[in-house]
Amino acid sequence: MTKLHIFSDFDGTITEKDTLIFLTTNLGGGAQLVEAIGRLIRQGQLSLSEGIAAEMRSIRRPFDEAEALLREKVRIDPGFPPFAAWCEQKQIPLTVLSAGFQQLIDLFIRREEFPHLEILANTLKPNEETGWQCVFRDKTPDGHDKAAPLRAAKKRGERVIFIGDGLSDRGAAEVADEVFAKHSLADFCRERGINFHPYETFDEVLKHLRNRF
Repeated sequence: MTKLHIFSDFDGTITEKDTLIFLTTNLGGGAQLVEAIGRLIRQGQLSLSEGIAAEMRSIRRPFDEAEALLREKVRIDPGFPPFAAWCEQKQIPLTVLSAGFQQLIDLFIRREEFPHLEILANTLKPNEETGWQCVFRDKTPDGHDKAAPLRAAKKRGERVIFIGDGLSDRGAAEVADEVFAKHSLADFCRERGINFHPYETFDEVLKHLRNRF
């Protein structure tokens, strides 16, 4: 049997809210800035990494304040821990791919709880004077080419499953052998003729995969 490798987006997929949009809206430039940047990205006038960098620069608050607000207001999908446990039990590699930031992911996915989870994300340099600065994983327009680790896994002969919801997930969805999609990623898959499983929670993804593997 071909070895599986599951990849998942973080913001809006593992978390119920996108942490970057949440922080920009509440501590940075506000909802109008988020809307304007989203529009420019969709129109091709800004790359995703440029948009994320602009949103983060609008935040000039201490990281501790952001951490407290995130812990209070943002939750992970309750179905994710059982899903991760199932992957570990089945010895299926599970990799989180994020266009967001390691420091934010660490608030929700603690190493001691998920020791077998691989996380690939950008990093943040919070700065109250100049705004938060981003250190992206690569020089691609997205700042993190999520499709690259999927291509590497396929070269190793693994069957690749991707779970996502948004703009930064498009490249990965085009490469994956199987896709679970919701929100704008589901719209993208329909437009491009990419077969996908619609889902809302990890409970649904787990039920689907458990029946087969």
